[in-house]
Amino acid sequence: MLELRGVAKRFGPVRAVEDVDLTVEEGSIFGLIGPNGAGKTTSMRMILNILEPDAGQISWQGRPVRAVAAREFGYLPEERGLYPRMSVRDELRFFAALRGVSGPQLEHEMDGWLDRFMGDQAGKKVEDLSKGNSQKVQFLAAILHRPRLLILDEPFGGLDPVNVQALKEAVRELNAQGTTILFSSHRMDHVEELCTHLALIDRGRVRLNGSLEEVRGSSGRRYLRLTMQDPGDLDALLQRLPQLQGASLAGGGLEAEVDARLDPQVVLQEALAVGPVRRFEVAPPSLEQVYLEQVGKEAVAP
Repeated sequence: MLELRGVAKRFGPVRAVEDVDLTVEEGSIFGLIGPNGAGKTTSMRMILNILEPDAGQISWQGRPVRAVAAREFGYLPEERGLYPRMSVRDELRFFAALRGVSGPQLEHEMDGWLDRFMGDQAGKKVEDLSKGNSQKVQFLAAILHRPRLLILDEPFGGLDPVNVQALKEAVRELNAQGTTILFSSHRMDHVEELCTHLALIDRGRVRLNGSLEEVRGSSGRRYLRLTMQDPGDLDALLQRLPQLQGASLAGGGLEAEVDARLDPQVVLQEALAVGPVRRFEVAPPSLEQVYLEQVGKEAVAP
């Protein structure tokens, strides 16, 4: 597993990371969320031994990260860094060689990933690629040496929906093959979809940490979510239940926080009296709602 214990880092008077404790279990997909400047990237760079912590210990499989071979880690930085005049294949061979990987097996795996991700773009120089395709090359550079721990800093930024889905599938596939994955994202839906565990960092400190279910349930709040087969029936339901007047309406459904005034079973009975119900659940807030409660709407990236 990956462990951070009492980790701290300052840049002059700025406390970038303060007394961080985290455990990332082997084989998990772990998400780091938080506003810009919260300390996510600094934490990742300390895990990779790019930065040295001022205090605390970071270990991977019981060994200090400074003693771990570079081949065990893969890293996709938020600030992409490729050599623009190199061809895609030479770029990937170069990054693999830095981690001691070369030969026929590398070529075979590289051909498979390039066919899957790049198509006819694989024969180009990096400077001739779009931003999205350059990002995919950087992702391949992070995985071709088969790292045991893969760290992705905002991996989905700048990708169109088709390539976001392709990258998600690759992340799931690598995880199924045994790769432990740690990634940061401002997109709560991506974190909610992929992660088994996560931590919310704000102003250098861990505010929430645990499984997805534990983090979503941390507020103790519950939300009723209901969708009618005929969206027009919602108007009739709202007339029958005035206590729903403050509910959020979107996508043909409604969402309302459950409190002493709102009995979910009464809502369901009234809804069935109006018309067929497609969806009914009482569940904790979404990860985005938890995020907003913790760090405020002004911290949400566009």
